Amino acid sequence: MQSQYLHLAPEKWRNLMPPSDVWQLLVKIINIKKDNSRQVINMQQDLLKQTWSLAPFIISVAGSVSVGKSTFAENLKEKLVENNSKEKVQVVSADSFLMSNDELKAKNLMDEKGFPSSFNWKSLANFLSSVKSGATRVPYRVYSHEISDLSDEVRYITQPDVLIVEGINMLQQAPQGIISPNYFIDFSFYLDADRLDLEEWYMQRFHQMLDINKDNPGNFFYQWAHKPRYIADEFAHEVWKNVNLKNLDEYIAPTKERANMILKKKFDHSFSDIYLRKF
Repeated sequence: MQSQYLHLAPEKWRNLMPPSDVWQLLVKIINIKKDNSRQVINMQQDLLKQTWSLAPFIISVAGSVSVGKSTFAENLKEKLVENNSKEKVQVVSADSFLMSNDELKAKNLMDEKGFPSSFNWKSLANFLSSVKSGATRVPYRVYSHEISDLSDEVRYITQPDVLIVEGINMLQQAPQGIISPNYFIDFSFYLDADRLDLEEWYMQRFHQMLDINKDNPGNFFYQWAHKPRYIADEFAHEVWKNVNLKNLDEYIAPTKERANMILKKKFDHSFSDIYLRKF
């Protein structure tokens, strides 16, 4: 990895001028990449004596379950808008392209939920293709963490300047015959963290879901909210080890070096080391 990436330790990126925090640095790097991409398009238009609308700049955020992808994506959106209030930035989760629980059950894939086999790769490719081609309203179903399934709610991506897509599978290869997500991506992040921190963050979220759903009998977490906490925790640790950690080791972590930037997180969710792809 050393030959592919420039390593920026905290003392180095904090002393860069003018960036003094990680968000300033990320926005500047994205803007450089975005400006370069648009400059190439303008040069092509001049050469061919034609004009066409600019495609949305698509950013992906990958990493383990519980690493904080959705929070990172929303924070990045906020920082990009702060930098340029005229830009329209939207965020979508790749969880919207999971198969529904009914479909997973029908295919005996519930134990592999979150694994590559549980995603509707063709729908994800069609979605990204439509966004990239400038379609006016591109629909997607919203995944609800409250019910742990796709909801009936439909939202739309409406010709943004920047689209941020967060999901564990965004650096993975799609099955043969389907275009992989990375084909549509202009800049990609991978959020990295120690395994023990990831498990602790997973347990924190598990406890949060128990509290949210203790009065919701139709929810998956309801039954565990009404068992002794140590029994619920034993179950959650087993899920982490047999599902999420396995998914991380076999499918997610091996894609890390496909990212344009790898961000290492500390337990307090602040960033330490940054690895920026040189080419």
